[in-house]
Amino acid sequence: MAHNISVKLEAIKLRKAGYSIKEIANKLNIAISSSSIWLRNVQITPTGQDRMIKHKEQNRYKMQQEWIAKRNNTSRVYQKSAKELIEHTNISPNVTKFICSTLFWAEGSKHTNHVAFTNSDPMMIKTFITLLRRSYNLDESKFRITVHLHEYHDKTQIMQFWSEITKVPLKQFIKPYLKPHTAIRKHDNYKGCITIRYYDVQIARELTAIYNALGDKYRDVVQR
Repeated sequence: MAHNISVKLEAIKLRKAGYSIKEIANKLNIAISSSSIWLRNVQITPTGQDRMIKHKEQNRYKMQQEWIAKRNNTSRVYQKSAKELIEHTNISPNVTKFICSTLFWAEGSKHTNHVAFTNSDPMMIKTFITLLRRSYNLDESKFRITVHLHEYHDKTQIMQFWSEITKVPLKQFIKPYLKPHTAIRKHDNYKGCITIRYYDVQIARELTAIYNALGDKYRDVVQR
């Protein structure tokens, strides 16, 4: 009995200091139900209330970090799986041409007298132009690049950036297009948007024919 009284007194002390019912039960090795009954009417001190608030914030932060770690771990699993898929896939010239055509379908111009592809994502731009080069024997002098800039951009710096991404020399960049001021805040690390043009009507028509054939195939599947 004396032991129970001393435990109960310690539980009350902890509760006043801002410990939760569960924390007290774990700390004193007692049932949560007993802890709840003993402490239902205990008034928590102002210092204890501050402690409870901080503890909740710490728990929230801990849960957030655990969620981030779980998400990152899942992302690493997918990345590893994707890397293995790509490494074990035979990417032939026909496959690169097929992928190139689908990117062109999504982000390209629908003119058929030249290839035009517009995007602001450096990875997307690099992927498309690399696939285009691997799919066809290109005349590099037929490339032209237009950069779309905002007024806060350094024109020289941005054009140099895209020249390195595309491997197209600056002499083949035409006059940049300056976007009108929209009063929207500056986007950090935003390198503007570019349009790649390659002047070859036969390539443009073939890429268009490939994605149209793909669309026709799956349109027929849906209609069945």
